[in-house]
Amino acid sequence: MEQRILVTQAAAGMVIARPVQLPDRMVLVGEGAVLTDVMIGQLMTRGIKRIVVQGQPIANLSKTGWETRVRKLDERFVRVRHLPFMAALRDVAARVMAKRN
Repeated sequence: MEQRILVTQAAAGMVIARPVQLPDRMVLVGEGAVLTDVMIGQLMTRGIKRIVVQGQPIANLSKTGWETRVRKLDERFVRVRHLPFMAALRDVAARVMAKRN
């Protein structure tokens, strides 16, 4: 089993399931490599957005109910919901979540 995740979600100790490549197909990290904090930082520096890791270390959001996801979003904006810009940003985030649902 493998999971595609954002590099920002990666943690030291995760194992790469598919080689991480640059657009020119140069391999940065090979399959089976164990991630370290330094490697994660280097991937971010190189502009790598997503990687494929072994297992399923990140909970699948599609299993979480829509109401729970919206509630968590509202919790993140509770202190700033009175600000028009932040309220608009929360609405944009909710629309993006709905499209991905």
